[in-house]
Amino acid sequence: MTFTEAKHEFDNKYGTATEYDCFLTEHLTFGRKTNFKKKNGQPNEQYYKWQFLYSIVQSGLFAKDYIGTEVQFPKGNKSSAPLKLDGAIFDDITWFDKYKDYHENGNNESLEWLREHLIVALEFKKEDNKNVADVWDKQLKAYLNESRRPFCLAVLYDTERLYLFRKHNNKFLRYSEEFNTKGEESKTKELALHLPDPYINLPTFEDLLEWTETFAIDRSKRAITDLDIISGVHSTQINDAMSSILRTMDKVGMVNQKGFE
Repeated sequence: MTFTEAKHEFDNKYGTATEYDCFLTEHLTFGRKTNFKKKNGQPNEQYYKWQFLYSIVQSGLFAKDYIGTEVQFPKGNKSSAPLKLDGAIFDDITWFDKYKDYHENGNNESLEWLREHLIVALEFKKEDNKNVADVWDKQLKAYLNESRRPFCLAVLYDTERLYLFRKHNNKFLRYSEEFNTKGEESKTKELALHLPDPYINLPTFEDLLEWTETFAIDRSKRAITDLDIISGVHSTQINDAMSSILRTMDKVGMVNQKGFE
């Protein structure tokens, strides 16, 4: 089942529901109920939150045991309100034991463990794509900074519109390179935030682990799936590099550029 198929299944099952039994923890609590309707009868933010979570689990992208909701991390000042993530995904199934140990016993080693194993931060909105830049700058970057990993993914799901971001080696960018109009030097204005990600861009749990884990590849057995996507940005970079090489070779009489047109 794809993410889109799972989303349609959720809509068919719960599109008219007013109450929903949460299948993931909310902070430290299992088995909570939530409301799906605004006063005017339209779906609220909670509806889209659980629509997304249901879809990533049912499609097999992520197993539910790695996911928590309303996950809280402390800020530097003890008197400050905690940083609250709408959702978080960890790379180890024992994350909830560590989470409970920190919040109930104040164990800072467990807190540090959580930060070292956080691989996805989730934010849900029902704002119809109106404040993506603000959410990115003021919320998602802070969530990504909670992770001590060299790579972490941030997801904004706003009224069924998907936005994927990443922190990788201290660079904060869109997950898919085609949206980073100035490559790794892209700032907020160069992230094409008017364009959401297609659902097919959603990575799997295994995809995310590959960003930080080194695998030995038998080159004789490589398939097309082992190749990275060459985006518009990559194509430009490749063309620029080839052009520079050809110009240099032409200057020293090694090649006629017309032969490569």
